[in-house]
Amino acid sequence: MRWRAAACAGLLAATAQPAHAASDDRSKVAEIFADRVSMDEQAQRSRYVGNVEFTQGSLRLTGDEVELATRDGQLQRLNISGSPATYRELDDAGQPLRARAEKIEYDTAVGLIRLQGDAHLCRGGEYFRSTYIEYNTQTRAVDAGKPEAGGQDRVHITLRPGNAAPGSGCDEMP
Repeated sequence: MRWRAAACAGLLAATAQPAHAASDDRSKVAEIFADRVSMDEQAQRSRYVGNVEFTQGSLRLTGDEVELATRDGQLQRLNISGSPATYRELDDAGQPLRARAEKIEYDTAVGLIRLQGDAHLCRGGEYFRSTYIEYNTQTRAVDAGKPEAGGQDRVHITLRPGNAAPGSGCDEMP
């Protein structure tokens, strides 16, 4: 039972990392829905399988499988896989951040989200598509494409003009 409390505390702590997300999201209750769950207290890992949904305020994660790794009650890593796996959140200004890929890895210690396989990222009307995208939630830096692809994996970027409605474009993300 202590592990369940630690896992929940880890989830709440993870979303408390500086991620330019809506500040009041961090004070909201986190909920997880899944078909199955397995938790290993000693290894500090939990795995949720089957139509997984995680919500806390504006933060919403979905996937076929979610794995969490914690250390001392603090979430260290979150891995989501699915067809697709998704990440959605609003920042303090109400601007959407949406991501979708076959696999999403979120390293909470450094605020780095890695999107792998049919990766899509939309933030504030900027839209990126590639087989691989990294997004730093702390610096808002984007790195897309893989150098070893040798031109086979071109990055597609859509930039909305400055006079476009704030956040426009993310609702149309495929």
